[in-house]
Amino acid sequence: MRDPVPDIREIITDRKEAGGLPSSTFLNLAPEKQERLLTAAAREFAAQPFHEASINSMIRAAGIPRGSFYMYFRDKEELFQYLVRESTEPLLLAFRELLTRSGGDLFDAIPGLCEYLQSHKADRGLGGMGMLSAIVERNGGLQKSCLIDLLDTQAVLAQLAAAVNPDLLDIWEASDLERIVRTVLTVALPLIYDAVHTETAESREELSKTLEILRRGMGAKPAAGHR
Repeated sequence: MRDPVPDIREIITDRKEAGGLPSSTFLNLAPEKQERLLTAAAREFAAQPFHEASINSMIRAAGIPRGSFYMYFRDKEELFQYLVRESTEPLLLAFRELLTRSGGDLFDAIPGLCEYLQSHKADRGLGGMGMLSAIVERNGGLQKSCLIDLLDTQAVLAQLAAAVNPDLLDIWEASDLERIVRTVLTVALPLIYDAVHTETAESREELSKTLEILRRGMGAKPAAGHR
């Protein structure tokens, strides 16, 4: 009987807690050598589900010895996490810029993020949204969760929260800001994914209506004169 296929989210969560960064040997490589390996890895992860992706295929395409690979990364899991982090950095930069343009309005910035992904989804180069999308699509477990969970979550939330205008949100205590950002992104990202890939008016409307519900709040409003 075959062992069950591992859930990529569990693998990366475990590895994130253990660190998940490449060695200084890799970080000190010439940029073109780093790019060669990362490009080979991105193509392999986009072509095969994580559990079927082959280190041998990656190192053949990159033209490096197997021993060198293990001087750079402990294993496939560490490489995958690093690749996802690097590939999402342009997306995070774009989102922070959208937040700035919207005056820190989280709900107004998210549709712009959808537009950004739509306009860049054909870019299948290293770090391109098309390549990241292909990796997500090939690894179905990532579609239903938030990509933010594969990153340095606290650092990402802190960066995004710093660009959000807290005066536009119902914040009761300081920690609410990051909680709100995480909650909104957790709900919105799967809807953005659907909107970008289906390109239908219905999927865009679903995103818009969901954001409006989140903006106004879901609890019943107290009657006049009551709190």
